[in-house]
Amino acid sequence: MGRLQFNEDRLDVRDRYDWTLSYLEQEYPVIDPDSSEFDEQLMLEVYRRLKVLVMEGLSPARALEAAASEVLRPFSH
Repeated sequence: MGRLQFNEDRLDVRDRYDWTLSYLEQEYPVIDPDSSEFDEQLMLEVYRRLKVLVMEGLSPARALEAAASEVLRPFSH
């Protein structure tokens, strides 16, 4: 039973991350690989910041949101 709970928790974390990424790709087209505004260097900078924030203890979704906010604020629509 504990293993099932673990898998459900992992799915919830993944769902939150995926939803956050979808939202942020709309807000910041520079990180959306399907956008004509896509900028790989900016996307990689967000990813580097996200990794640091996760290592500091933030959830992946919250770290993604914070990293995008820090790196991409000038690019928001």
